[in-house]
Amino acid sequence: MDKATRIDRSGFAGAAAALLFGWARLGRGRSPKRPDQEGRNPDTRFEKRDTPPWLFVLLGGLAAGLIATVVVSLMLIFPDATADRNRGLTTPMPEPRLQTDPPADFKRYRERSMERLTGYGWADHERGIAHIPIDEAMRRVAEHGIPDWPADASQEERR
Repeated sequence: MDKATRIDRSGFAGAAAALLFGWARLGRGRSPKRPDQEGRNPDTRFEKRDTPPWLFVLLGGLAAGLIATVVVSLMLIFPDATADRNRGLTTPMPEPRLQTDPPADFKRYRERSMERLTGYGWADHERGIAHIPIDEAMRRVAEHGIPDWPADASQEERR
């Protein structure tokens, strides 16, 4: 490519300056055009081989009709789809349910477990079975042992 045909940044700047200068001088020194001749050229006519303008209107109408047909047919096929209703479950999910807040669930489980381990309560009220704090239970077992528990072999040898 030679220098005359190559356009670099300075060429673009020069071309832009020339365009601006030309636009600025556009109306100076010319005789004004007559309104009846503006935009007319006797050698130019409508191109008959081009797409006719009514075809664009027809294609736009067909596209709008197709969209309307699809929307109406979907509304007929699925009549309840446009109703605004709560579609949530009316019955609870069967077990096991998914945890929505695992840390809070674990905290509640741990609190209940610690309450049971460190507190007094009934295990079976009808038969009179109660539970006591684990520290108290371990102390009693260490002092008295477990009744009806087989003796340890090492303890039997000592006797």
